[in-house]
Order: sequence, then structure tokens, then C-alpha cells
Amino acid sequence: MKRKIIVFGLGKIFRTFLKNYDPEKVDILALSDNKAGDGVCGIGSVFENYPVIRPEQIKDYDFDYIVITSSYYDGIKKQLTELGIDEHSILGFADIYQKLIYIDNPVMDFMKDDLQAAVAAQKSNILGFEKLKEMQEKALFLQAKACIDCMKNKRIDLLEEVEFQVFSQWGEDGIIQWLINNIDVDNKVFVEFGVEDYRESNTRFLLMNNNWSGLVIDGDKENVKRIKQWRPYWKYDLEAVDCFITKDNINSIISEAGIKGDIGLLSVDIDGNDYWILNEIDCIQPRILICEYNNIFGPDKKVTVPYDKTFFRTEKHYSNLYWGCSLKALRSWAEEKGFYYVGTNSAGNNAFFVRKDCIAEDKLPKERNLFIESKYRESRDEKGKLTFVRGDERLKLIKEMELMNLENGEVEYIKDIYQL
Repeated sequence: MKRKIIVFGLGKIFRTFLKNYDPEKVDILALSDNKAGDGVCGIGSVFENYPVIRPEQIKDYDFDYIVITSSYYDGIKKQLTELGIDEHSILGFADIYQKLIYIDNPVMDFMKDDLQAAVAAQKSNILGFEKLKEMQEKALFLQAKACIDCMKNKRIDLLEEVEFQVFSQWGEDGIIQWLINNIDVDNKVFVEFGVEDYRESNTRFLLMNNNWSGLVIDGDKENVKRIKQWRPYWKYDLEAVDCFITKDNINSIISEAGIKGDIGLLSVDIDGNDYWILNEIDCIQPRILICEYNNIFGPDKKVTVPYDKTFFRTEKHYSNLYWGCSLKALRSWAEEKGFYYVGTNSAGNNAFFVRKDCIAEDKLPKERNLFIESKYRESRDEKGKLTFVRGDERLKLIKEMELMNLENGEVEYIKDIYQL
């Protein structure tokens, strides 16, 4: 039996749908678009032989489905449900248009058989690649477990002795494994924010290898959507939340996820208000703390960017170098809050702390007080292209920007703080 549909969206995606849908399977009753009144396909006109109607007129039609042929699927779906349309009758075509892999999407039933076959073949290839990736991941896990067995009880001089990388950007996976094998953790729960789509993060190996529970937060809705679409997402006790973090909301975000009190680990990496957000958290007491710091601020200054609830790194300064706080700022904060400073990774961007009541001092790395200058070169020009500036020249690029000097509570120019 033919399905009766209304198509919403009249741009490029609509034209792709129009070329590929099967008229033997579908009757298009009408078209709609929020901008339909602006062009030749205005309200009340006929476009591609179909009447163009206002969104609020859709509910007057006897249809089976509305197919949204627009990349603004979420917003249009919300608009339609607010008009009283059942969300189960709303389908999206944009994912198929952009990726052509969702053969199990209901709207594919409306497509021509040859397109269905092509998409099925592409999906088969993708599934084969995913299977290969899973096999490689299992082999990597076995290697990582062998590393853990060798170093978990090792007394070390530097954290870099136990570094290895599975999902972390640098060597954080190995450092975390050494830490959890040398301190008692009663509540095996983590919180990490600034995870992007979680493919590269500090806690993913902890989640998968040690079966910890956790909360991850990112300010980009699409990143969190991809986390929830991760194929093994159902296997683990992981909650993913999309929210732009501020001092005002961080405690409520964590508490509303059911996390409070003594937890295993907190990882902070938002490339901006890190110091201020960390200082605000009081609903949890992590035993292990990982916090990214801005290496170019050096070892001796206790500084941070001034708090700005809308802080976005690239918008603040094109170089991408103006963000976060210094290592000394974090060390001073941690000492005041009852943490040992354990050291940094060898890349010189993540500092590690352990609550003093959770580890004997003689287990700490012997040379944990070192400052390691970072070697990575992430500076950009005004057009967003990497410029590979290194060393002290990085700080000079942002010398006209301001920092909060935590020694005196004053906001000062970088050129004055560092005498540039």
C-alpha cells in the first residue's frame, strides 16, 4: 500500500529526495517550508507539481508521514510537534543525504530499489570496517593489560614511566591505571567534561577496561549525539550530557546525573574557564583529579584567564593560545584543597592530583615537582591555519591579552606580567 507523505524543506536535500524516491511506494500530498513565502515556490503555489502549504496547514491533511528534507531536523521536528503532530510520524532524510549509510531508517522504504541496494552495499562495507576496528581494539586492550600488569605495583620516579595511550590523547590512560592500582577507590565513578565525541578522552579506557560508571559532558549537542550513537554505548553505565558549562550550572549538572560525594576521578578540560569551574565544584570530592593547564604560562606565575561565562577559545584570540590557567595556579588550589600534586604527563598539558587521605606519601613519584615544557605547536593565524610557533614565541602572540594574577587578585596584561 502506498504511503501518503508531506515533504518539509525545499532545498538541495529535497531535490535529492525527489530524484530518488519511488512514486510506486509513495504519494506526495504537499510540500512545506518555513521560507516558502520568500521565493518562487510561495505559499499557495505549485512547485514540482505539488502544492506548497504553510507548516500550520499540515495537520489538516490525512498523511502517514512527514519527511523532513532539511539539515535542521531537530528544530523542525520540535516546531511540528508543537503544532500537535505526532513525533512518530516525523521522519528525517538529511542523514541519508549526508552519509548514505542508514538503510534501517524508515524513510529508506520510500526510495528506489537501486538506491536501497547501493546504500546496503555501502553499509556492508562500513560494518566490515567496524568489525576490523573492533578486532584491532581487542588486540590493543590485550597489550594494554600486559603493560598494566608490569607497572601497576611499580614505584616510579616520574609519571611518564607508566604512560601509555589507548583512547587518551597522550599517555593519560597508563597514568590513570597506575593511580587506581595504588590508591583505594570505593566509588568507581568518574566525571569528565570537555570530551568532544569521546573517541579521544581520559576516561574511555577506564570505562571499558575497568567497567567504571561515569558522566561525560560536552557543550556541543552533535558531539553528545554521536556518543549516544556509539555502538557499544548500551554496554556501559555512561551518561552523556550536552551543556555549555558555567560556574552557575556545573554542580546542578553533576547532581542531576545522580553523582555526589566521594567519587573516583574528575577530569577537567574545557580550554577556557577550567580554574573557575574547578573552584566552583563542591557536590563531589574526587580522589583523583586531572586538569589541563596552559603550559605557555610557565611554572612560576599563578594566573588564569578572567572568568567569562561565554568563553570560547578561538573567539577570544585567533591564535588558539589564550585559555585556561597556569600549572602553579592549579598546584596552589590543590594544596589548599588537600591534594598531593603527583606530576604531569610528558606532553606537559595535564596535571594529576590525588587526595591526601587516599595514598601514602611514600607511594608518590619521587620527582613529581618537575615542570615539563610542552613541544606541541597548535598556534593558528587569523584564517585558522596552523603556524607551528614554538617556545616563548607563543606567549608573545597573546601579550596584549589579560590574565587574572591570583597572587594579588588583579587583572593585568600578559606583557606586564611576563615583562614582554
